Amino acid sequence: MALRPTVGQQIDLALRRSIPVALAVLLLFLGILPWNTHGLGPMNANLVLIPIYYWTLYRPRLMTVWAVAALGLISDFLMGTLLGVNMLTFLVGYRVAVSQRKIFAGAPFIIVWAGFLLMSGVAGLVQWLLATIVKEQIDFNLRPALFLYMIGAVAYPPCAYAFAWIQRRSLFRVA
Repeated sequence: MALRPTVGQQIDLALRRSIPVALAVLLLFLGILPWNTHGLGPMNANLVLIPIYYWTLYRPRLMTVWAVAALGLISDFLMGTLLGVNMLTFLVGYRVAVSQRKIFAGAPFIIVWAGFLLMSGVAGLVQWLLATIVKEQIDFNLRPALFLYMIGAVAYPPCAYAFAWIQRRSLFRVA
């Protein structure tokens, strides 16, 4: 006869399972703070792609496609962008991470980081194309996009280190 977990154990497990999405929401809010970036716009897309990529590689059952879609919709609402732009961007990033999971999950960090840079670049291109379609004009000024891409590239290593630490400390019994 199997023992049923107590209510406290079930709550503990649910909270542990929600950590990846909660971290993505935290980075989403961090990215929409007014950082005085002089017209570059909110930089949350690359920051939110970090936990999406990391947790999709290492704990895919904790970062689901539904959670990614919800993060995108929340981002669209908070930023005031056309509904679906960030959602589609995040879903493209998620799909790239899912498709390359077997390659990157056991690879050295530098390879995983390169995978993030590739995924972030593809997602950024999708976001730029969607913004171009919505505005109905092509913006060839790539400085803002490259700056935001670099923010994501520089932020990935410390975030990945923190996520790995959190994973070792709190998620070792989950999924």
